[in-house]
Amino acid sequence: MTRSRAILAATSIAAAAVLLVAGCDDDPPATPSPEPTAASASPSASPSPSATAVVVAPERPKAMDGDGPAGAEAAAVYFLELDDYIMKTGDTAEWESMSTSSCGHCAARLDQARDIAEQNAVWEGGETEARVVHTYEQDAATSIWPIDVEIKVAPVTVNDASGKQIFEDPAREAGLRVEIAHKDGSWAVVGVANRPES
Repeated sequence: MTRSRAILAATSIAAAAVLLVAGCDDDPPATPSPEPTAASASPSASPSPSATAVVVAPERPKAMDGDGPAGAEAAAVYFLELDDYIMKTGDTAEWESMSTSSCGHCAARLDQARDIAEQNAVWEGGETEARVVHTYEQDAATSIWPIDVEIKVAPVTVNDASGKQIFEDPAREAGLRVEIAHKDGSWAVVGVANRPES
């Protein structure tokens, strides 16, 4: 299997959290890759059609400063909406800082973002909108907040370094269960899975 096809195989799990990789494991998080910089044209040249668009990370909500249910909800939404940013830039530092070793989904998406960056592939689309639909009572023993979230994910294409398309996925909607806890002054994602059927 070529590396491009390996990326394709990994990409098919997700288009941003259509999370059939819902299980948890103990794999350590991957090392972050440096964020690519946008190409800039010289002052006298016309803009290059192949110039890289600047990708902006989602803004961290102020509500995340709290350690109650509102903070948990804001952190869950923020984490899910980071997905397309890490795929486009390879900048996984914030994702890693919020991930725990028990979160299999977190580790799988980190690995995929690193593979894309290492192969100089280009992830386009996949913008994710997340909305909390229900927050459960905090678990007294673990301090975990289980939160049900609905996401909408824009269509995704992945092109290899030569510009050849190696993967595409249509727009998706999914219901997820995010488990998140406030530890040592920050939010940590314990797990992300498909929302159980009621």
